[in-house]
Amino acid sequence: MTETLAIHGGTPVRTQPFGPSHEFGDEDIAALAEVVHSGNLGRGEQVTRFEEAWAARHGMQHAVTVNSGTSAMHTCVAAINPDPGDEIIVTPWTSGGSIIGMMLHNVVPIFADIDDTYNIDPEDVERKITPRTRAIMAVHLFGNPCDMDALRAIADRHGLFLIEDCAQAHLAEYQGQIVGTMGDISGCSFGGKHLSAGMGGAVLTDNEVLWERALLFRDVALPRGDGPYAGRPYANYFLAPNYKINDLIAAVLLTQLPKVEEYVACKIRAAHQLIDLLADVPEIVPQRVRPGNRHSYWTMGFTLDTERLRCTAWEYAEAVQAEGISPVSGPYIGTGKFGPLYRNPFLAEPNCYGRSRFPFDYGRERPVDYRLVKCPNGEALMGRGILLSMRLFTEEEVAGIARAMRKVAAHYREG
Repeated sequence: MTETLAIHGGTPVRTQPFGPSHEFGDEDIAALAEVVHSGNLGRGEQVTRFEEAWAARHGMQHAVTVNSGTSAMHTCVAAINPDPGDEIIVTPWTSGGSIIGMMLHNVVPIFADIDDTYNIDPEDVERKITPRTRAIMAVHLFGNPCDMDALRAIADRHGLFLIEDCAQAHLAEYQGQIVGTMGDISGCSFGGKHLSAGMGGAVLTDNEVLWERALLFRDVALPRGDGPYAGRPYANYFLAPNYKINDLIAAVLLTQLPKVEEYVACKIRAAHQLIDLLADVPEIVPQRVRPGNRHSYWTMGFTLDTERLRCTAWEYAEAVQAEGISPVSGPYIGTGKFGPLYRNPFLAEPNCYGRSRFPFDYGRERPVDYRLVKCPNGEALMGRGILLSMRLFTEEEVAGIARAMRKVAAHYREG
């Protein structure tokens, strides 16, 4: 006989709130106070120091800070300078922030299916290449690295740029190499991720041409004294937004940067502990990690055998939440009316530039119609997914999460 679920009036597994996701303290306050007392609240010394430190941590020549992960990915797209109607192949299981910059740059996202790593399938990427393809975007979802060797080979074979979206993947590694260092250019987010100042992002590249354009793009393409157009007459040299961060944000990033290694290590320990505790529950399968890779676990994903459990992923997640496990949620933009990105209204209707179908009809006999797009493997897989938002969990907290997940699984299995 299984225990009565909390959602049905039973005693919840946990009643105490979970601990923090980051450790903010006096050192962060002191760093902010120093900037305020300096009187320089704009982009200054702290921004430069952080850019140098972030580039060095990745072994890269250049880091360009911006004000969000969405801005970082837009800057990556802008750096390759695509023409209107060009295509970039990407996964539909990602934040809209991965592709919003594409459409602001009049680029058409083309969606490839995923495999059981929850990441883009290189074989489907190759099938989606057309004469208008300009780049491939590798999104390391939840902190799990994509198959970078395969994607790099495809990009090189077809003469395409390879962009990495590392927003959720700080310090993740592909075969011993840190993500963000294998593409031509990469972007990351500091808005609540492993390294967080509540906002911000950065672009990394070793390519001098891409760096110059990225640096100008984040600052309305003005010829600043420390930039590649220094000395030119003061003017906006191409269409570009203002995506700069300031020294207040950079100061917090600098105080948080030394803590990130332990944040990631703590989350990896917790993830491995949870996997071990659930190893004998065959209906709960963790996101597959390729041998030799390091998943940094910004989020932990599982796929449910919903037939054996006789419940949906949403029902399962709701029951686990009722057990006091608030960091658990249902499918990640999984299925249903608003599921993968190609079902979101801004693409499906579309609702981008007034009542037009631009850029999806630009230079095409037939507009791209996202209502016709299907990625069957991903829809079947992600529609059965549940997520655990990772925090600095203790061993006791992980044991409670595992107990709640086992309790709910047992109920639905026998119900």
